[in-house]
Amino acid sequence: MLPSRGARCDPVPLLGSVRVAPERHAPRFFDIQARTEPRVRMNGDADYKAVVAENQQLKQRIRELEEAEEARDRLQAELRQSEEHARVFVTYSPAAVAMFDKDMRYILASHRWREDFGMKEKDIIGRCHYDLFPEISEHWREIHRRCIAGASESNDEEPFARADGSVDWVRWKIFPWYKSTGEIGGIMLFSEVITDRKRLEDTLRLQAKTLLELSTPIVPISQGVLVLPLVGVLDAARAQQMMENLLSKVVERQARVAIIDVTGVPNIDAASASALLQVARAVRLLGAQVVLTGIRPEVSHAIVSLDIDLAGVVTRRDLQSAISFATGMSLAPASPSRP
Repeated sequence: MLPSRGARCDPVPLLGSVRVAPERHAPRFFDIQARTEPRVRMNGDADYKAVVAENQQLKQRIRELEEAEEARDRLQAELRQSEEHARVFVTYSPAAVAMFDKDMRYILASHRWREDFGMKEKDIIGRCHYDLFPEISEHWREIHRRCIAGASESNDEEPFARADGSVDWVRWKIFPWYKSTGEIGGIMLFSEVITDRKRLEDTLRLQAKTLLELSTPIVPISQGVLVLPLVGVLDAARAQQMMENLLSKVVERQARVAIIDVTGVPNIDAASASALLQVARAVRLLGAQVVLTGIRPEVSHAIVSLDIDLAGVVTRRDLQSAISFATGMSLAPASPSRP
Protein backbone atom coordinates (compact mmCIF):
# COMPACT_ATOMS: atom_id res chain seq x y z
CA MET A 1 0.00 0.00 0.00
CA LEU A 2 1.40 3.36 -1.07
CA PRO A 3 1.58 6.25 1.31
CA SER A 4 -0.97 8.96 1.01
CA ARG A 5 -0.22 12.14 -0.85
CA GLY A 6 1.62 14.65 1.21
CA ALA A 7 2.99 12.12 3.71
CA ARG A 8 6.75 11.90 4.30
CA CYS A 9 8.45 8.79 3.15
CA ASP A 10 11.52 7.31 4.88
CA PRO A 11 13.40 5.47 2.15
CA VAL A 12 15.62 3.46 4.48
CA PRO A 13 12.99 1.07 5.88
CA LEU A 14 11.67 0.62 2.43
CA LEU A 15 15.04 -0.20 1.02
CA GLY A 16 15.82 -2.45 3.90
CA SER A 17 12.63 -4.46 3.52
CA VAL A 18 11.98 -4.47 -0.20
CA ARG A 19 13.58 -7.09 -2.37
CA VAL A 20 13.68 -6.20 -6.08
CA ALA A 21 13.43 -9.10 -8.49
CA PRO A 22 15.67 -9.06 -11.48
CA GLU A 23 13.97 -7.83 -14.63
CA ARG A 24 15.12 -7.28 -18.09
CA HIS A 25 17.37 -4.39 -18.76
CA ALA A 26 17.89 -4.06 -14.90
CA PRO A 27 21.40 -3.54 -13.45
CA ARG A 28 22.93 -5.67 -10.53
CA PHE A 29 20.82 -5.09 -7.46
CA PHE A 30 21.93 -5.37 -3.82
CA ASP A 31 20.21 -7.02 -0.91
CA ILE A 32 20.70 -4.23 1.58
CA GLN A 33 19.49 -6.26 4.52
CA ALA A 34 21.94 -9.04 3.83
CA ARG A 35 24.86 -6.63 3.59
CA THR A 36 24.22 -4.42 6.63
CA GLU A 37 23.23 -6.85 9.42
CA PRO A 38 26.42 -9.05 9.41
CA ARG A 39 28.58 -5.91 9.58
CA VAL A 40 26.83 -4.81 12.74
CA ARG A 41 27.29 -8.22 14.33
CA MET A 42 31.03 -8.28 13.53
CA ASN A 43 31.68 -4.89 15.15
CA GLY A 44 29.73 -5.91 18.27
CA ASP A 45 31.68 -9.15 18.73
CA ALA A 46 35.03 -7.36 18.49
CA ASP A 47 34.04 -4.78 21.08
CA TYR A 48 32.76 -7.48 23.44
CA LYS A 49 35.97 -9.50 23.19
CA ALA A 50 38.06 -6.39 23.88
CA VAL A 51 35.98 -5.58 26.95
CA VAL A 52 36.31 -9.16 28.24
CA ALA A 53 40.09 -9.16 27.71
CA GLU A 54 40.46 -5.83 29.47
CA ASN A 55 38.31 -7.08 32.35
CA GLN A 56 40.55 -10.15 32.71
CA GLN A 57 43.64 -7.96 32.77
CA LEU A 58 42.11 -5.78 35.48
CA LYS A 59 41.23 -8.85 37.57
CA GLN A 60 44.81 -10.17 37.18
CA ARG A 61 46.24 -6.80 38.18
CA ILE A 62 43.97 -6.69 41.24
CA ARG A 63 45.14 -10.16 42.28
CA GLU A 64 48.77 -9.09 41.87
CA LEU A 65 48.20 -5.97 43.97
CA GLU A 66 46.47 -8.00 46.68
CA GLU A 67 49.35 -10.52 46.74
CA ALA A 68 51.88 -7.69 46.88
CA GLU A 69 49.99 -6.10 49.77
CA GLU A 70 49.92 -9.41 51.63
CA ALA A 71 53.66 -9.87 51.04
CA ARG A 72 54.29 -6.32 52.26
CA ASP A 73 52.23 -6.97 55.40
CA ARG A 74 54.20 -10.16 56.07
CA LEU A 75 57.51 -8.33 55.62
CA GLN A 76 56.40 -5.53 57.91
CA ALA A 77 55.34 -8.05 60.55
CA GLU A 78 58.69 -9.87 60.24
CA LEU A 79 60.52 -6.54 60.44
CA ARG A 80 58.62 -5.54 63.58
CA GLN A 81 59.37 -8.93 65.10
CA SER A 82 63.06 -8.64 64.18
CA GLU A 83 63.23 -5.13 65.65
CA GLU A 84 61.57 -6.38 68.83
CA HIS A 85 64.08 -9.24 69.08
CA ALA A 86 66.96 -6.79 68.65
CA ARG A 87 65.47 -4.45 71.26
CA VAL A 88 65.05 -7.28 73.78
CA PHE A 89 68.53 -8.62 73.05
CA VAL A 90 70.21 -5.26 73.55
CA THR A 91 68.09 -4.24 76.52
CA TYR A 92 68.67 -7.42 78.51
CA SER A 93 72.22 -8.14 77.38
CA PRO A 94 74.58 -8.71 80.34
CA ALA A 95 77.09 -6.43 78.62
CA ALA A 96 76.92 -2.65 78.42
CA VAL A 97 75.63 -2.06 74.87
CA ALA A 98 74.25 1.07 73.23
CA MET A 99 73.09 1.88 69.71
CA PHE A 100 73.37 5.42 68.31
CA ASP A 101 72.38 7.18 65.11
CA LYS A 102 74.75 9.39 63.15
CA ASP A 103 74.05 12.34 65.46
CA MET A 104 74.95 10.20 68.52
CA ARG A 105 71.33 10.06 69.68
CA TYR A 106 70.37 6.95 71.63
CA ILE A 107 68.32 4.34 69.75
CA LEU A 108 68.79 1.44 72.20
CA ALA A 109 70.69 0.91 75.45
CA SER A 110 71.02 -2.13 77.69
CA HIS A 111 70.20 -2.11 81.40
CA ARG A 112 73.87 -2.78 82.12
CA TRP A 113 74.85 0.31 80.12
CA ARG A 114 72.47 2.45 82.15
CA GLU A 115 73.78 1.02 85.42
CA ASP A 116 77.46 1.37 84.53
CA PHE A 117 77.07 4.98 83.45
CA GLY A 118 74.64 6.10 86.15
CA MET A 119 71.56 6.51 83.92
CA LYS A 120 69.33 3.79 85.33
CA GLU A 121 66.41 6.13 86.04
CA LYS A 122 66.84 8.44 83.04
CA ASP A 123 64.90 8.41 79.78
CA ILE A 124 67.81 8.52 77.34
CA ILE A 125 66.25 7.23 74.09
CA GLY A 126 66.40 10.00 71.49
CA ARG A 127 68.78 12.12 73.55
CA CYS A 128 72.30 13.01 72.46
CA HIS A 129 75.13 11.16 74.16
CA TYR A 130 77.18 14.36 74.42
CA ASP A 131 74.35 16.17 76.22
CA LEU A 132 74.28 13.43 78.85
CA PHE A 133 78.09 13.34 79.15
CA PRO A 134 79.39 16.84 78.42
CA GLU A 135 82.78 15.86 79.90
CA ILE A 136 83.51 13.54 76.95
CA SER A 137 86.88 14.60 75.57
CA GLU A 138 87.73 15.39 71.97
CA HIS A 139 89.69 12.13 71.91
CA TRP A 140 86.48 10.11 72.31
CA ARG A 141 84.50 12.31 69.94
CA GLU A 142 87.11 11.77 67.25
CA ILE A 143 86.83 7.99 67.75
CA HIS A 144 83.05 8.27 67.33
CA ARG A 145 83.46 10.28 64.12
CA ARG A 146 85.89 7.74 62.65
CA CYS A 147 83.53 4.85 63.41
CA ILE A 148 80.52 6.72 61.96
CA ALA A 149 82.65 7.07 58.82
CA GLY A 150 83.14 3.28 58.70
CA ALA A 151 86.02 2.39 61.03
CA SER A 152 85.97 -0.22 63.82
CA GLU A 153 88.08 0.41 66.91
CA SER A 154 88.64 -1.15 70.35
CA ASN A 155 90.78 -0.94 73.48
CA ASP A 156 91.19 -3.45 76.31
CA GLU A 157 91.74 -0.80 78.98
CA GLU A 158 91.51 2.96 78.77
CA PRO A 159 90.91 5.65 81.43
CA PHE A 160 87.70 7.67 81.22
CA ALA A 161 87.58 10.92 83.20
CA ARG A 162 84.26 11.77 84.86
CA ALA A 163 82.81 15.22 85.40
CA ASP A 164 83.34 14.89 89.16
CA GLY A 165 87.08 14.32 88.65
CA SER A 166 87.02 10.55 89.21
CA VAL A 167 88.51 8.19 86.65
CA ASP A 168 86.98 4.93 85.45
CA TRP A 169 88.81 2.28 83.46
CA VAL A 170 86.84 0.88 80.53
CA ARG A 171 87.24 -1.81 77.91
CA TRP A 172 85.37 -0.91 74.73
CA LYS A 173 84.64 -1.72 71.10
CA ILE A 174 82.89 0.54 68.56
CA PHE A 175 81.76 -0.32 65.03
CA PRO A 176 79.17 1.02 62.53
CA TRP A 177 75.74 -0.50 61.88
CA TYR A 178 74.13 -0.40 58.44
CA LYS A 179 70.65 0.23 57.05
CA SER A 180 68.98 -2.11 54.55
CA THR A 181 70.14 0.23 51.79
CA GLY A 182 73.78 -0.35 52.75
CA GLU A 183 74.15 3.15 54.18
CA ILE A 184 75.73 3.57 57.63
CA GLY A 185 72.99 4.33 60.13
CA GLY A 186 75.16 5.00 63.19
CA ILE A 187 77.40 3.09 65.60
CA MET A 188 77.18 0.28 68.15
CA LEU A 189 79.21 0.73 71.32
CA PHE A 190 80.13 -2.16 73.63
CA SER A 191 81.69 -1.07 76.90
CA GLU A 192 82.73 -2.66 80.19
CA VAL A 193 83.75 -0.67 83.25
CA ILE A 194 86.78 -2.53 84.61
CA THR A 195 87.74 -0.05 87.33
CA ASP A 196 87.35 -2.57 90.16
CA ARG A 197 89.26 -5.23 88.26
CA LYS A 198 91.98 -2.72 87.39
CA ARG A 199 92.36 -1.72 91.03
CA LEU A 200 92.52 -5.37 92.06
CA GLU A 201 95.18 -6.08 89.43
CA ASP A 202 97.23 -3.09 90.60
CA THR A 203 96.91 -4.25 94.21
CA LEU A 204 97.96 -7.79 93.34
CA ARG A 205 100.86 -6.49 91.29
CA LEU A 206 102.02 -4.29 94.15
CA GLN A 207 101.68 -7.17 96.60
CA ALA A 208 103.66 -9.46 94.31
CA LYS A 209 106.39 -6.86 94.03
CA THR A 210 106.43 -6.44 97.80
CA LEU A 211 106.67 -10.19 98.31
CA LEU A 212 109.56 -10.39 95.86
CA GLU A 213 111.31 -7.57 97.67
CA LEU A 214 110.72 -9.29 100.98
CA SER A 215 112.05 -12.53 99.52
CA THR A 216 115.25 -10.72 98.54
CA PRO A 217 115.82 -8.22 101.39
CA ILE A 218 118.99 -6.16 101.18
CA VAL A 219 120.39 -5.02 104.52
CA PRO A 220 123.16 -2.40 104.75
CA ILE A 221 125.28 -3.36 107.77
CA SER A 222 128.04 -0.78 107.46
CA GLN A 223 129.39 1.85 105.13
CA GLY A 224 129.88 0.18 101.77
CA VAL A 225 128.67 -3.31 102.81
CA LEU A 226 125.33 -4.90 101.84
CA VAL A 227 123.92 -8.26 102.93
CA LEU A 228 121.37 -10.21 100.89
CA PRO A 229 120.00 -13.22 102.84
CA LEU A 230 118.18 -15.72 100.64
CA VAL A 231 115.52 -18.07 101.98
CA GLY A 232 113.58 -20.58 99.90
CA VAL A 233 113.80 -21.74 96.29
CA LEU A 234 115.82 -19.57 93.92
CA ASP A 235 113.93 -19.63 90.61
CA ALA A 236 114.38 -17.48 87.50
CA ALA A 237 111.83 -14.80 88.50
CA ARG A 238 113.30 -14.44 91.97
CA ALA A 239 116.86 -14.36 90.59
CA GLN A 240 115.88 -11.54 88.22
CA GLN A 241 114.28 -9.57 91.04
CA MET A 242 117.32 -10.17 93.23
CA MET A 243 119.66 -8.86 90.54
CA GLU A 244 117.59 -5.71 89.95
CA ASN A 245 117.31 -4.90 93.66
CA LEU A 246 120.96 -5.62 94.43
CA LEU A 247 122.32 -3.56 91.51
CA SER A 248 120.06 -0.67 92.48
CA LYS A 249 121.23 -0.77 96.11
CA VAL A 250 124.92 -1.05 95.13
CA VAL A 251 124.62 2.17 93.15
CA GLU A 252 122.44 3.90 95.74
CA ARG A 253 124.68 3.03 98.73
CA GLN A 254 127.96 3.15 96.77
CA ALA A 255 128.71 -0.29 98.20
CA ARG A 256 132.06 -2.00 97.69
CA VAL A 257 130.95 -5.44 98.94
CA ALA A 258 127.70 -7.38 98.52
CA ILE A 259 127.30 -10.50 100.67
CA ILE A 260 124.86 -13.13 99.37
CA ASP A 261 123.93 -15.60 102.12
CA VAL A 262 122.44 -18.84 100.72
CA THR A 263 122.04 -20.58 104.08
CA GLY A 264 118.26 -20.66 103.64
CA VAL A 265 118.33 -22.02 100.07
CA PRO A 266 117.48 -25.74 100.26
CA ASN A 267 118.97 -26.69 96.93
CA ILE A 268 121.10 -25.11 94.24
CA ASP A 269 120.81 -26.55 90.76
CA ALA A 270 122.40 -25.51 87.50
CA ALA A 271 119.81 -22.77 86.90
CA SER A 272 120.11 -21.18 90.34
CA ALA A 273 123.91 -21.41 90.26
CA SER A 274 123.96 -19.76 86.86
CA ALA A 275 121.73 -17.01 88.24
CA LEU A 276 124.15 -16.41 91.13
CA LEU A 277 127.06 -16.15 88.70
CA GLN A 278 125.16 -13.62 86.60
CA VAL A 279 124.48 -11.51 89.69
CA ALA A 280 128.17 -11.65 90.66
CA ARG A 281 129.29 -10.57 87.19
CA ALA A 282 126.76 -7.71 87.11
CA VAL A 283 127.89 -6.47 90.55
CA ARG A 284 131.57 -6.59 89.53
CA LEU A 285 130.76 -4.43 86.50
CA LEU A 286 129.66 -1.77 89.01
CA GLY A 287 133.01 -2.00 90.80
CA ALA A 288 131.84 -4.03 93.81
CA GLN A 289 132.77 -7.51 95.05
CA VAL A 290 130.34 -10.37 95.70
CA VAL A 291 130.91 -12.64 98.68
CA LEU A 292 128.97 -15.94 98.70
CA THR A 293 128.40 -17.50 102.10
CA GLY A 294 126.33 -20.18 103.80
CA ILE A 295 127.09 -22.98 101.32
CA ARG A 296 126.19 -26.25 103.05
CA PRO A 297 128.01 -29.52 102.30
CA GLU A 298 125.21 -30.93 100.12
CA VAL A 299 125.03 -27.67 98.17
CA SER A 300 128.82 -27.69 97.74
CA HIS A 301 128.62 -31.27 96.46
CA ALA A 302 125.91 -30.29 93.98
CA ILE A 303 127.98 -27.36 92.67
CA VAL A 304 131.00 -29.63 92.11
CA SER A 305 128.86 -32.32 90.48
CA LEU A 306 127.41 -29.77 88.09
CA ASP A 307 130.93 -28.52 87.27
CA ILE A 308 129.91 -24.94 88.03
CA ASP A 309 132.82 -22.47 87.90
CA LEU A 310 132.64 -19.93 90.73
CA ALA A 311 135.86 -18.20 89.70
CA GLY A 312 135.77 -14.55 90.63
CA VAL A 313 133.29 -15.13 93.47
CA VAL A 314 134.68 -14.92 97.02
CA THR A 315 133.24 -17.61 99.30
CA ARG A 316 133.16 -17.73 103.08
CA ARG A 317 131.96 -20.41 105.49
CA ASP A 318 129.36 -18.37 107.35
CA LEU A 319 127.88 -14.89 107.50
CA GLN A 320 130.14 -13.74 110.36
CA SER A 321 133.35 -14.48 108.46
CA ALA A 322 131.87 -12.90 105.35
CA ILE A 323 131.06 -9.72 107.28
CA SER A 324 134.60 -9.61 108.68
CA PHE A 325 136.03 -9.95 105.18
CA ALA A 326 133.68 -7.30 103.80
CA THR A 327 134.35 -4.86 106.63
CA GLY A 328 138.10 -5.10 106.15
CA MET A 329 137.76 -4.69 102.43
CA SER A 330 135.49 -1.67 102.76
CA LEU A 331 137.93 0.03 105.15
CA ALA A 332 140.90 -0.56 102.84
CA PRO A 333 141.78 2.30 100.51
CA ALA A 334 140.37 1.86 97.04
CA SER A 335 142.98 0.81 94.49
CA PRO A 336 143.65 3.38 91.82
CA SER A 337 142.01 2.64 88.51
CA ARG A 338 144.23 1.63 85.65
CA PRO A 339 144.85 4.16 82.94
